[in-house]
Amino acid sequence: MTRLVFGMNQSLDGYVDHMAFAPSPTLFRHFIEEAQRQAGSVYGRQMYEV
Repeated sequence: MTRLVFGMNQSLDGYVDHMAFAPSPTLFRHFIEEAQRQAGSVYGRQMYEV
């Protein structure tokens, strides 16, 4: 069985805005490494259309 990971950019007050999030180079590298190990991605209809 494989590992399932859920990720979302969200502030402490619950605000979600992917355009306002600017990761540091170290954090961005972490996201890239995580994405390279993925076997697939699952999106909802609205996110898929973005």
